[in-house]
Amino acid sequence: MNKQTQRENFLEFVRNYIKEDPEAAAYVSDSVAAGLNASRKEAFERAADMEVALCVMTTPRYKGREALVLSKLLKWNGKTSLRWDDTINYLASKVGNQGVSP
Repeated sequence: MNKQTQRENFLEFVRNYIKEDPEAAAYVSDSVAAGLNASRKEAFERAADMEVALCVMTTPRYKGREALVLSKLLKWNGKTSLRWDDTINYLASKVGNQGVSP
């Protein structure tokens, strides 16, 4: 099932549920607000991580910079609109067995 179909099914379910229990609309609204806040917090965290990675990579004297950047990219891999596979593979080959964890 694709994302659009899932979304349509979910919204139809919510619409029918609220039709039967209008008082639940406030809870749905609260859940939407909480979801938006969580998404915003994650976006800020991702931006901060990428800013750190950029600063570290532009500072050649920073020891272990490849490992740090690799850990940030692994953490956000698949959660951004950019593909990091080639960069991750390149950094992983440079880092070797230093035990990088996301």
